[in-house]
Amino acid sequence: MIRKLSFFSVIVGLLLPAGELQAGSASTTVSFSAFFYGGSCDVTVPNTVTYNNGAPLPYDELPNNKQSSQFTLTLTGCQGYFLTPRIAVKGNTFAADNNERLYADASSTTKGYGVRLSTPGNTLFNANDNTAKSGNEVITIKTWPSGGTSNVERLNSSLDFTAVLACGTCTASDNLQNGELTATVTFSFLYD
Repeated sequence: MIRKLSFFSVIVGLLLPAGELQAGSASTTVSFSAFFYGGSCDVTVPNTVTYNNGAPLPYDELPNNKQSSQFTLTLTGCQGYFLTPRIAVKGNTFAADNNERLYADASSTTKGYGVRLSTPGNTLFNANDNTAKSGNEVITIKTWPSGGTSNVERLNSSLDFTAVLACGTCTASDNLQNGELTATVTFSFLYD
């Protein structure tokens, strides 16, 4: 026996399960994000500090701090909240033959020579005799209220630095090698 299905019975057969279908649902996830900014200061220093107008230096110009260059770090646009400010100084360091820490990049072709950074301080920040020395990588503020202050505009100031070319004892040996010295240092204003 051959059965014939009409078009109507096929449509009805397909629609019968429709009563069991439910309305679709959609969901969306929303992420909320906020960045709380504790404040800072804009830090400005020269891009490059050169010695001897960029001309090569004879060896005898280094002992006794004969080659130095001064530059100024400027803090502007200071804002923030009540934490204690400080200036961090970071760079690649090595120990000279007298164990003095000096700045020098690994890409320098010289050996045993580096830069010693120091600051006499100012009315706000303490002096620092060698920012490369362990424990001296931060220039601290002289006084800051323990409960903080909203008067951070007073941090807008200048801080003088001296960058001395150094070589430890500068004794001729395998520890000293002529070449080009490069030292990259980053100054960052931070709140503790």
